[in-house]
Amino acid sequence: MEGTAMARLEQVKGGLDELKRRARELLDKLPWQHIADSPTTKYYTDWKLFEKQLAEARQDEGRAPVQERQLEGYDATIGPCTGGTVGNGLQVYRLEEAPSELAKIFASMLQVDETRLTAAHYAFLEEAYVLEIREPGVYRVAVCRPQSAWGSSHLVVAVEPGVEAALLLDVLPAGGGSTAVELVVGENSGLELLTVARPPEGTAHALLERRLVLEGAWLRSATIALGSAMHRVEEKTLLAKGASLVHRGAGVAVGSQRLDYIADTIHQGTRSRSSVRVYGFALDESMVAARGVASIRETAQGSSASFDVEVLILGQRARGYTMPLMEIDTGDVEHASHHAAQYRVSREQLFYMQSRGLSEAEALELLLAERLRTTAQHLEKLAEKSERIVEEILARLS
Repeated sequence: MEGTAMARLEQVKGGLDELKRRARELLDKLPWQHIADSPTTKYYTDWKLFEKQLAEARQDEGRAPVQERQLEGYDATIGPCTGGTVGNGLQVYRLEEAPSELAKIFASMLQVDETRLTAAHYAFLEEAYVLEIREPGVYRVAVCRPQSAWGSSHLVVAVEPGVEAALLLDVLPAGGGSTAVELVVGENSGLELLTVARPPEGTAHALLERRLVLEGAWLRSATIALGSAMHRVEEKTLLAKGASLVHRGAGVAVGSQRLDYIADTIHQGTRSRSSVRVYGFALDESMVAARGVASIRETAQGSSASFDVEVLILGQRARGYTMPLMEIDTGDVEHASHHAAQYRVSREQLFYMQSRGLSEAEALELLLAERLRTTAQHLEKLAEKSERIVEEILARLS
């Protein structure tokens, strides 16, 4: 038994080492994005900031020792942080210790050769973790990452078939780089998921989420992402036969921050359902983009998809952009719609709220608070936790 376990450990380690080697080879061959900016298609991530951090990371291969962060109130902590006690119904593994059926999810949805960003993620990845949700419950998990020019953290989340649970995932990077989450919701299972990403102010950070919702399963999710010097959020959800997704996203940027939020949904199985809405909030002199694609493939007859993106511009010099797209590859569709809007608060709205005794700053904060709460209101089991998160974010922005 011990010999078998050691052999499997070496096999997984060898796979990660090989992946890192391949990523290093690809790093100078792949572009940051495959389609260049044009008059009709524009991208809103400032890749120069990622390139700068990547160059610094290459010069600093000998990193300083990782300092662990002490956290409280979590059922599990992932990476260089401590304080969480693994709750009943959860199991956390390092990748090399995970059962083979869970370990094989790693790098299956986030490919090393997608772009320069994914190659950089794997090139600087020191370790990966697997979080298995075995029993119903409400869980809070922190994902930490070391402070360095480029730090990569990677978490695989697997919800066992037939299990319905709720998970608050707190992404707490200490520096720039990338955080990847690969999620599989097992057959006939369900998950409420709230992801909160709060990168440090002056960093370029990418949150790379890939989700697979298997046959008969459901995912109700929300993401709240705060801006930084450059924060890129990529969410891609694949839906199998009879699977359903209700997703709400909120991106908030202040000062001179930039935030590029991309939400893609791909219907692969028949009679799958999705409702996706992303809100952006651009304050002060910041920039927020909300975009993505809702795709119904030829194999997804009888499916339904709606995709809405909005950016509320709350600063005189702020900028907001929206770009929702739909791809329909079958004539057998139950419903398909998309909507986009970017707008400023009207003088009439401000006058009405000011006539009720609110200052302009208080009125804008009230609008922001209401929309942030709307983002997670469909997560019934996480209602109390999401309210505390919203209060923390409002306090940080005030």
